[in-house]
Amino acid sequence: MKPNHYTEIPATFEVQLEQLKDYDSKKHISARGIQFFHPYDIEVPSILKISLKMISMTGSIDFLVKTLKSEKVDKEGLYEIHCNFYDTNAEKEDEVLEFIKSF
Repeated sequence: MKPNHYTEIPATFEVQLEQLKDYDSKKHISARGIQFFHPYDIEVPSILKISLKMISMTGSIDFLVKTLKSEKVDKEGLYEIHCNFYDTNAEKEDEVLEFIKSF
């Protein structure tokens, strides 16, 4: 099995999170994912709907992730969050990652 690959979401993006209560644990969890910093701890594991928006643009991209790690960053008072794509096909994952990398 390949190691997980996390793409960092730059600070120029606005990340909106919605925790989903009911989810099917048998759905696909990708080896690819995202990593970002957040002011609050996020329950692990949990399923999140993420709306990702470039701060200077209109429109956003939405996708589901499963949180696998939430770790406090000592000096900054932030949490480093690692999430893998959840119930998402490879084309949607590519679209999200290209959106992040294009800025």
